Amino acid sequence: MLLYCFPHAGGASTTYRPWQRLLPAGVVVCPMSYATVGLNSGADLPAAAAVLADRIGADPAEPVAFFGHSMGALVAFEVARTLRARGRRGPVALVAAGHVAPHLPSPGPVLHGLPSDDFWREVRALGGGRDDLIEDAELRAAVETRVRSEFRAAETYRYTPSYPLDCDVLAIAGAEDERSPVDGMEAWRMHTLGAFTMSVLPGGHFFVDAYRHEVLAMVRTTLAAAGASGRSGRTGRTSVS
Repeated sequence: MLLYCFPHAGGASTTYRPWQRLLPAGVVVCPMSYATVGLNSGADLPAAAAVLADRIGADPAEPVAFFGHSMGALVAFEVARTLRARGRRGPVALVAAGHVAPHLPSPGPVLHGLPSDDFWREVRALGGGRDDLIEDAELRAAVETRVRSEFRAAETYRYTPSYPLDCDVLAIAGAEDERSPVDGMEAWRMHTLGAFTMSVLPGGHFFVDAYRHEVLAMVRTTLAAAGASGRSGRTGRTSVS
């Protein structure tokens, strides 16, 4: 199984490389990068997701699954919808960590338009910014355009109603994550006709880093269940009442 991992706004695909040695041998971790998907030139999140869908290939020989943290959960969701719209094989499972369901507005403050010092202060408050980067004006200047553009894509995203996915969905929340409260994470169940599981871990927005082994245990269980179910990962038009 191929596990495509989508990082948070401002995050790096390298975050997920260590996961390879921590997951079963039958799972191949495929970190996704936002470097060339047009976010810096004004592309919105669905447009960027369309570019990422192209990278997955026309019809992978192996089943695929998606993991997304924070903005990455939205990106993974939109990539899955893009694959469906193209009649291509989508994920058998989607793990959404640290972002409320796509149809809900994020309850956190909007950051992408803040002055530079305020922007980085809020990024640090989230817990996802490296201290050495935030404290170095030269380093900040080198990455600020990219990081702002990714926050902008996440914060201006607007859900377009469509048919639910048919893959299994695992939503993971941090108990102290004010940007992604548990009830907002629970609402992911509305976006799939497959099995839905909700889990809560201690911690704030970056509980994925603090509780990596617990997160990976949930991922292993979800992938095993999705593989055993024999889902095709190809979602067609389905009527729901």
